Amino acid sequence: MFYPARMNSVVIGIHNRWLMDVTSALHEQGELEVLDLKKGTGTEIPQTSFEIPRGDIERIISLQFRYDRILEILEPYEVRPEGVLSLLFPKDSQPLPVRYDTPGDVFQAAHEMLDQAEPVLTTYEALKQNRELQQVTRERIENLNRLAVPGCSLSYLAPAPYTFLVAGWILQESLPLLEAWFRESGTDEIYHHTIQNGQEIIVLCIGTLAMRPRLEELAHHAWFFRITLPDSYTGMPGEMIRTEQNRLEEYMREEESLTAHLISMAESHLTPLRVIREELSIWRDRYEVSRNFGSSRDVIYLHGWIREKDQARLHDVLRKVTGDEFFLFSKPADPEDDVPVRYDNPGWLAPFEILTTTFSRPRYNEIDPTPFFAPAYLLFFGLMLGDAGYGIIIALVGWLLYRGPGRHDVAFRDMSYILIWCGVADILLGTLQGGWFGDLLPRFFNVTPPFVLIEPLNQPILLFQIALIIGTIHINLGIFLGLWQNVRDRMYRTAIMDHGIWFVIQPAAVVLLIDFFGWMTFSPLVTHFAILGTVIGLLVLFFRNGPMGFFSLTGFLGDWLSYVRILALALATGGIAMTINILSEMIASVHPLMIIPAILFCIAGQLFNLAIQTLGSVIHALRLHYIEFFGKFYSGGGKEFVPFHEHRVYTSGTREEVI
Repeated sequence: MFYPARMNSVVIGIHNRWLMDVTSALHEQGELEVLDLKKGTGTEIPQTSFEIPRGDIERIISLQFRYDRILEILEPYEVRPEGVLSLLFPKDSQPLPVRYDTPGDVFQAAHEMLDQAEPVLTTYEALKQNRELQQVTRERIENLNRLAVPGCSLSYLAPAPYTFLVAGWILQESLPLLEAWFRESGTDEIYHHTIQNGQEIIVLCIGTLAMRPRLEELAHHAWFFRITLPDSYTGMPGEMIRTEQNRLEEYMREEESLTAHLISMAESHLTPLRVIREELSIWRDRYEVSRNFGSSRDVIYLHGWIREKDQARLHDVLRKVTGDEFFLFSKPADPEDDVPVRYDNPGWLAPFEILTTTFSRPRYNEIDPTPFFAPAYLLFFGLMLGDAGYGIIIALVGWLLYRGPGRHDVAFRDMSYILIWCGVADILLGTLQGGWFGDLLPRFFNVTPPFVLIEPLNQPILLFQIALIIGTIHINLGIFLGLWQNVRDRMYRTAIMDHGIWFVIQPAAVVLLIDFFGWMTFSPLVTHFAILGTVIGLLVLFFRNGPMGFFSLTGFLGDWLSYVRILALALATGGIAMTINILSEMIASVHPLMIIPAILFCIAGQLFNLAIQTLGSVIHALRLHYIEFFGKFYSGGGKEFVPFHEHRVYTSGTREEVI
C-alpha cells in the first residue's frame, strides 16, 4: 500500500500449437505486460522473431475499415434519450455474452453481418444524392425568384443563333464595379440592363457572339454572381418556380423515407455491428502482440512483467489452457530494471491515484504518496472551503456524477468519487467552523449552528495557529518519509544531511525562540543544547549546500508559511458568503415585494461563491501537496504498467466460461 505493487519478471514457454489459446487467455486475464523480446531483455531466450500471420491481420484491418464506414453512417441516426436526466443518468447498455474463440468464427460472423448491413451504404448514397438535388433545386428557386421581375422571360437565357446573354446579380455596392467593367469593354456590341431588387441588382448583359469571351469574363469576377439555369427552362419564372417547388417537396418526402430507413437500420444493426467490431479489435490486438514473441522450432517464448500476487493465477491459467505443457520462470524485479509501476492501494483509496499521477507516477522503489495524500487533501479542502451548506451541494453533485456518467468512464468515476469525499469533508469541517452558506442560519432564521468549535471570521488568530500546526505536521511527515526512503535505499549520508538534520534544527530553533520572546524559561542545559543543535544544523546545511544553504532555511520557512493559505481561503469563503447575505437582507428591506429578488440574488451569489471558492480550495490543496509536501521526499517519474488486457464495452465473456 505504501509502495507500488511488487513485480516479477516472467518468461513463459509454450508449444506453438497453444499460441492463440494462451494469447487469448492472457488477454482475458489482463495481468501481464508483454515485453518485446527483440529489444534486448538480457535474458537467454531465443529472440528469433515470431512470424505473425500477415494475411489474417490484413483481413481484420479490411473488415474494420468496412465496419467503421457503416458505423460512421449509422451512429448519427441512433435514437438517443434526450434531456438533462438522460445525461446525468444514462441508460446502462448491457454487454452481450458474445465471444468468438477462433479467428475463423469472427471472420464468418463479420461477413454475415456485412451482408445484412451493407445496404446501409446504398441507402446513404441515395440520401446524399437526394440532398444534393435539394440543394440544386433550392438554388434554382432562389435564382428564379431573382428573375421574377416584370418582362423577364427565361427564354432570354436560352442559347440564341446571333447573341449571347449572361444573367446574374450583384450587391448594391458593387454597381460602380459593373459600370467600370462596362466602360472598359469600350464596345457598342454589349448591352447591359439592371433591375433593382431590394439590396441586390439583377444584371442582364447581352452581346454578339464575338463578345462571348468578354461576357464570360464578367462571370469570373468575385462581385458578380452568375445565374445559370437549364436550357430547357422557358416561359416566365413564376411557372418554373412552382414546378421546382413541387420537385423539392418530392425530394423532401424521399429524404424522410430514406432517413426513416436509416433509423430503422441503426436500431437493428448498430448493436451487432459494434459487437463484431469489438471482437475484430480484440483479435487484432492478439495478433499484433505476437510481434513481441520469440520462437524456436516448436516453442513460443513470452517475456513480461506481472504483479507478484497475480503470478499464481497466471500459472493456473497456463496450466488449464495447455494442460501443463508450458514452463514459467520468474524472478523478482530488480529496481535497477525499467520496472513498470502499478499502484497497490485498496479500492477505497484507489480513485485518489489519479491525483498522484497528475503530478507524477511513483518510481518502482519509491514511496507511493497516495495513502498520505488522500486524507490530508480532504482535510485541507474541508478547512479551506469550511461551509457545510456548500459541502452538501458538492457531495450531491459528486453522487449524481458518480451514479450517472461515472458508471461509464473510469476517470469520471474516480473524480466524482473524490468530489463526494470532498463534500463529506466539507460538511464535517464546515460544521465545526459554523459555516452554513455563511451566516445564513443565524441571520435569517435566528438559528445557532450546532457543534461549532472555531469561527474563522471571529477567531482568525486561532485558525492561523491551527494552520501553522497543520503545516508543521505535514512538512515533517514529508521530511520523515524522505528520511525513511533514503535509509531504505542505504543512502545514509543523504538521509542525515538532507532530512535528519531538520529534526535537530527545528526543536533547537523552537527552544531558542520561546526563550528569546520570554514565553517560557528553560534550564541552562536545555538552552545550551538548543544552541549547539542550531549551530550543528546550520553547519551541516552550509556544508551540504554551500552558500545555497541559506536558501534551504528560507525555503523551509516559505513552505511552512504557505499553509496560512488555509486561513486565507476559509476567511474568503465565509466573508463573501456573509457579504452576499447582508446585501440580500438590504434588498429585501427596501420593499416587501423585493423579497423575491433578494432570494434570487442570495441563491445566485451563494452559487457563485461556491464555484470560485471550490475551485480555489481544489487548487490550493493540490499546491500544498505538489510543492510543499512532495518536495520533501517525492520525485516520481515511474513508468506506467500497461497490461495486455482486452477492453470490452459491448461484449462480455470470460475464460472461466469456456474452460
